[in-house]
Formats: sequence, C-alpha cells, structure tokens
Amino acid sequence: MHTSEKTPLPPAAISSSRRADLERFEAQLAEWTALIGQYRAAARRAEARVRLVLDRITDDLQLRRNEASAQVLRLKSATDAEWEPERERLERSWQVIQSSFRRAEGRF
Repeated sequence: MHTSEKTPLPPAAISSSRRADLERFEAQLAEWTALIGQYRAAARRAEARVRLVLDRITDDLQLRRNEASAQVLRLKSATDAEWEPERERLERSWQVIQSSFRRAEGRF
C-alpha cells in the first residue's frame, strides 16, 4: 500500500472526541434534511409565483446540505494527520450553510 492511500480507521480506533464530532455533524445533517422537507412542503402550498422563489431557495439549501454531507464523508476517511485541518474546513463552511438556513427560515 502506498503511503498516500487512505485506509479508514475501524470504529473502535476512533477517539471519543472524533466520534462526538462526527455524531454532531451527522445530527446537523439530519436536522437540515428535515428542514428542507418542511420547506418543500411549504413551497408546494404557496401560490405559483412564490413557489418558484421558494423552490430555488430549497434547491440551494439541498445543494449546500449535499456538499456538507460530502465534507463529512471526507472527514470520516481522514487520517490522523488530516483530521484537524479537515474538521476546521468543515466548521468554517458549516457556518456559511447555517447562515443560509437562518436566512431561509424567514421566508417559510
């Protein structure tokens, strides 16, 4: 195996703080998924002109949620040396995503 290849750590080898971080991120993803579902339902009940705007907002939120999910997958497969920089990148980008959800909340 080349040193550049990543091998995911077995669950037992993951530290409790890493496990807690991953659980927190996954819980946030689940929350965002639920919110997007609620927003899509609200958009379906709106009049056509408003529905277009709300659909664009939910599509953007879904895209951001999917990107966040991909970041969590990268974090899960990060080596010990990659963990902290990857987690910091994730934290920074999640602040932007959370802001998007807060702005959207006022529209629904």
